[in-house]
Amino acid sequence: MKKKKVVICASASFEKEIVEWKNKLESLGYDVIKYPEKIGEDNFLEDYKLVHVNHYNSIVNSNMILALNLEKKGITGYIGAGVFAEIAFAIGLNKTLNKNIEVCYLNTIPNEVLPYSDELKLWQDLGWIKQFKA
Repeated sequence: MKKKKVVICASASFEKEIVEWKNKLESLGYDVIKYPEKIGEDNFLEDYKLVHVNHYNSIVNSNMILALNLEKKGITGYIGAGVFAEIAFAIGLNKTLNKNIEVCYLNTIPNEVLPYSDELKLWQDLGWIKQFKA
């Protein structure tokens, strides 16, 4: 059986947790093809563009994305704007190009805390996103 290609989506500030989840997913038989990287400050704009283009290209070539929505800013299950955009991108690929990217998140989506909590809940109700079960 072919390994499922996974892209981890998260804030790069969760460097330790990203590595832990990368290792966990690989031990479960997944092929983690991309995960967030810290961007240096020397050539930030150019590096930012390159890192994000590579990340989005990896989403196109994945079978699954996993949003590590951990606690941040005092919010359990936090999803920032960047991860929200990656989730929306994967859903867009699924709906317009008939891709079959499984879109998962780790922790329960917070109610009415994030500016897009309602949208995330709607996508969950539609079955477009789901909570990851290891």
